[in-house]
Formats: sequence, structure tokens, C-alpha cells
Amino acid sequence: MMRLLVATTNLSKFEEAVSSLRDAYLEIVGLNYFMNITIVSETGETFEENAILKAKGYFDQTRVPTIADDGGLVVDVLGGAPGVHSHRWLGYDATAEELAEAIIEKMKGVPREKRTARLGGTIVFWDGTHLLKRETWIYGYIAERVVGEVKPGFPYRPILIIPEFEKPYSELTEEEHEKVNFRRTNLRVLKPEIIKLLLKDSD
Repeated sequence: MMRLLVATTNLSKFEEAVSSLRDAYLEIVGLNYFMNITIVSETGETFEENAILKAKGYFDQTRVPTIADDGGLVVDVLGGAPGVHSHRWLGYDATAEELAEAIIEKMKGVPREKRTARLGGTIVFWDGTHLLKRETWIYGYIAERVVGEVKPGFPYRPILIIPEFEKPYSELTEEEHEKVNFRRTNLRVLKPEIIKLLLKDSD
């Protein structure tokens, strides 16, 4: 069975990837599967650069074909912030709740038409030779308050209203979520090519 590394320690993100990539040919593992992994620094200036850094960095350590992603929230009126710093712009110790509340605070007094934002990012596959990449965004606007629970690893879902459904991303049904989830969309598109490359490498 072919092994594929999904380069994350976030259980929710790992489960999303597994559900999108599930295949009889694949054994999908996360970073926790390996001992003595060194965290790859996200020093890129774009989501794509960071995703590539992580995919190549973890492949180099494990020699297992690797999928890595980088994404976040881009708020237009904030000049694209928090952007590539989405999960660390308040420092590495900030909680998901603090990140969400900070955006709401910065948007106080901003009218609806100027609260536009997008959530998404880039996913990359690297097997030492082949590089695949895909970027997808979910467009909406920032709510005036945090709606519902802020889950670890997903600080901005409760504050991004999806116009198609007129409710925050965090409140979408499973069916609605499946339609707009950028990570699952990226993986569904890349999956056939990933399987093709893995099968080729196993010949």
C-alpha cells in the first residue's frame, strides 16, 4: 500500500484530508506518525510559498510523498491582513478565540459593503520530483460579532459570513460545508493526479 503524508498535527485538518483522499491504494499518515520531526518554518511571503516549504521540508525528513497546505483569512479593508500570518499575527500563544475577536475589534465601524474578505489557501503535493498545487478561496464578509463556538485551528470560520447561505462558515450544514470547503475542494481536484503519480512511482 502506498503511503502519503498529510503534513499537519491538527486532527481536524487531518480528518478533512483523509475524508477527501480516502482510497484503497493509500495509507494516509500525519506528522504524529513520525518521531523526531523538526517543524518547518513558514518563512514564505505567500500561502503558496509556505505550502511548498512545508511539503518539501517534511518530505526531506520522511522520504514519504507529502501534502501540505497554508491558508488563512484575507480582509480587504485591512490591506489583506492577517494573510499569511493568520494563525500567528497576535503571536504564537494567541488562542483561536483571541484571533477571531481581534478581527471583529479591528472592523468596528466598518460598513457592510467594506467588510469583504476571503478564506482559503494553497495545497501542495511533493514526492521529490513532481510538484502539484491548487488554490481555492471562499468569499464572504466579516460578521459584526463572533457567531457560535470558535474551534481550535479554525479561528475565522465563526466570523466569515458566506453570502450564498447568509450564515457564518462555522454554522454551515455538512452538505453546505462540502460545497465550499477550500481544503476539500483542492484535494478532490488534485487526488486523481496524486494517485497517478504514486502508482507510477510504485511500478
